[in-house]
Amino acid sequence: MVRSATALLAVLLGSIAWDGSVWIVLPLVVAVGAAVLPSVGVVTLSLLLLAVAYAVNVPAGSAWLLVFVAGLHAIFVLYLLLLQLPLRGWISTAALRSLALAFLRIQAVAQPVAVLALLVGDAGSSLPAVLVGVAALLTWAVWLVRERAEA
Repeated sequence: MVRSATALLAVLLGSIAWDGSVWIVLPLVVAVGAAVLPSVGVVTLSLLLLAVAYAVNVPAGSAWLLVFVAGLHAIFVLYLLLLQLPLRGWISTAALRSLALAFLRIQAVAQPVAVLALLVGDAGSSLPAVLVGVAALLTWAVWLVRERAEA
């Protein structure tokens, strides 16, 4: 169920970012692959495809930013879970509550930044905000790979 929800959420966010383009097939395939057989590389690629597509295709100041930020971070938290969950594994409700708290902590920082980006949306593109997010994502991926190599 968690894998299906993650893939569906990624596809829905991709539909916002790609807006009916044929190129939606690429993030769709990567998102489904990341949900079914997650790896650090595929998960990172999936998140980058969504973030970059949003930055390129959605105009600055769009009201979709708040939804997209929340959705992207929800996918991030779910991918973190899927990286550790066996293919046919079960997860307790206590663990899901812990994930919900992690999501809310991320949103406590991300949503005010998104609102600020909307307020200054007329001043330029959302590219600087996306670059900061991409840098944070790549830092996370490098940290995760190093942790796995040391283990």
